Amino acid sequence: MTKNLGNARYVPPKDTRGSFFSKAAPALFPLVVVALGYVIGRQFFGL
Repeated sequence: MTKNLGNARYVPPKDTRGSFFSKAAPALFPLVVVALGYVIGRQFFGL
């Protein structure tokens, strides 16, 4: 199944700019996790 049979259609590349959120989301993910942990910790453990 690794042979190229030559019957694949040409698909033009999509816009590679991407949105600001798609670039910022991976960087903001740890911050969101820490914030949720803090809120849940205060709620349940009274920290």
